[in-house]
Amino acid sequence: MLTDKILKKQFLNQLINFLWTILCFAPVIFFWLLAGPGTWFYGFLVASFFSGFLSSRFFQLSNIPQYYEKPGVKWIRKFVQNGDLVNRLFKKDNTIDTTIKNKNYAEKYLKTVSMYEKYHVICFVFFCLSGIFAIFKHKFVYFILIMAGNILYNLCPVILQQYNRARILRLIK
Repeated sequence: MLTDKILKKQFLNQLINFLWTILCFAPVIFFWLLAGPGTWFYGFLVASFFSGFLSSRFFQLSNIPQYYEKPGVKWIRKFVQNGDLVNRLFKKDNTIDTTIKNKNYAEKYLKTVSMYEKYHVICFVFFCLSGIFAIFKHKFVYFILIMAGNILYNLCPVILQQYNRARILRLIK
């Protein structure tokens, strides 16, 4: 029974992740299919990859959770994998507990937060560079679509991960 619920939750989380990825990557993929991947494409990939080596502290806007709550990070948290809506579906019988119970678990979760953030920073940089390149190619609709996807798929999750980090660091202290 518990395994079945865990599998259902994992499936739902992956479905959410898949849908957001397809929706937001589509303009970038179509743009690069149209533009043809060449030197710029590979250069942007390399630059984006190296942005993942920057410290999370470099991007952290604040260490105060309330800083992120004012612009609506709790609203964003509803629609992501392991978000409020998914957790609400599986919280009815309390068999799947996702709370942080101790300092070791918190430190382990901070590594997960950092991994998610680095992934979205890499994608954020690639989307930005692709969007700017779209302007140079006079593909303004692609620029708008790429940047909209960038906000939804990368900027919002980076802010959410920073919020999570701030909350966890507050718990540890």
